[in-house]
Amino acid sequence: MGIIALIIIAPLSCIMLYRIFYCGGLQFGAQNRILRLINWETEEYAGCHKVGIRKIIFVGLCAVMLRLFVYFISFMLLKLTYMSDQSLIEWWNKWDAEAYIGITSGGYARNTIDGVANMGDGVMNTLVFLPLYPILAAIVSICAGDVQLALLVTSSLCFVVGCIVLYMAVAYRYGEGIASKAVILLASNPFAFYQGAMLPESTFILVCALCMYFIFKKKWMIAGIMGALCALARLQGVLIISLIGLEWLEDKKIFLLLKNKDWKAFRKSLLNIPAIFMPVIGVVLYLVTNYVYTGDAFYFMKLQKNVWAHSFTNIVKAVDGIWGYFLAEEKGSTLRFSVWGPELILIFGILLLLYFVIKKHSIGMTIYLLLYLIISFSSDYVISGTRYMSVAIVLFVALAEISERKPAVFWMLVCGGSMLQVIYMGCYVSGWHLVT
Repeated sequence: MGIIALIIIAPLSCIMLYRIFYCGGLQFGAQNRILRLINWETEEYAGCHKVGIRKIIFVGLCAVMLRLFVYFISFMLLKLTYMSDQSLIEWWNKWDAEAYIGITSGGYARNTIDGVANMGDGVMNTLVFLPLYPILAAIVSICAGDVQLALLVTSSLCFVVGCIVLYMAVAYRYGEGIASKAVILLASNPFAFYQGAMLPESTFILVCALCMYFIFKKKWMIAGIMGALCALARLQGVLIISLIGLEWLEDKKIFLLLKNKDWKAFRKSLLNIPAIFMPVIGVVLYLVTNYVYTGDAFYFMKLQKNVWAHSFTNIVKAVDGIWGYFLAEEKGSTLRFSVWGPELILIFGILLLLYFVIKKHSIGMTIYLLLYLIISFSSDYVISGTRYMSVAIVLFVALAEISERKPAVFWMLVCGGSMLQVIYMGCYVSGWHLVT
């Protein structure tokens, strides 16, 4: 399976690499028969330059009602299906949530484990979790009082504001039809329940949507600041550099400026370089956090290997590993359907999707999605890949654009995704099956 993935990725990467130069203004090989196939102008959309306050309020209210409805469904699962004596808040305290509760209430130092192979005692295992979400939750907890409630409230607030900002961003470039579909698809995907859990998914949606909005508005410095927050919300967030940088490259036509020796315009465009690389600041702050607590800036990498059983590998081995786990599951195991199967469907589905949408979207959007997919799955034991991709907002923009042209696809995705979301949410909150 890894070789099949490589066969799909390799030509796609070559096309995208060529498109970087083409979109940057360096158009060569016009007479070459093969290159003529990938010399195209990105489709223009009738974007809405300003979303009215009524529409913003409407999107926000819909997001609030949806989040409350999801909590209601989980409450019904709690009371009618599993007959648990837990409260609704405790019902959502599953898997990584316990780590975020500890970080929010007492910082990284509160959660340690002993006797880890090759690391000794007093291992600060929660340093693998990035700080932006628990920082926001700690602020909310001042009013909420209860840490678990604060985590849920923070996720819900970030989800609501994230939906509003995503709508505004997509509407600015693509129009309100695609914007509304992008938000709906984001909220109805099979693993969208994570967006209201005690997890950083909604925080990541919010900062990514903010970054995308200011990129589309060509406010490069603000976009860079939002990019730094992306990197503080999730390590994959630093990949937003590719979206900022390539959108800047395409907007300024950097290679054309160099070809035409327009040095004045070229020097002016270079003033935006610091903004492009600002997401690195988020990574640096995270490394500093590791160093302050342990004296080792890369302590989290040791934790990933020794505590969480994650080691970085290439995508070919990663896909082979997922396929191997899929085949090796014993009869009666649910992991085939809750983890490994959905991950394989996502990997190959998104790779094939990129071939269909590459002509419709900017090179920055498509390359960012490809990089996010590859990095998210480049581990020898990826058990949360579906959670990572549930907040890949570019994916839902691409699906929304297809849905605008093919309404049947939209309804199929919404109805199918919503039904699966209820099933997977039931598995997650019950803790009976591994959905994490």
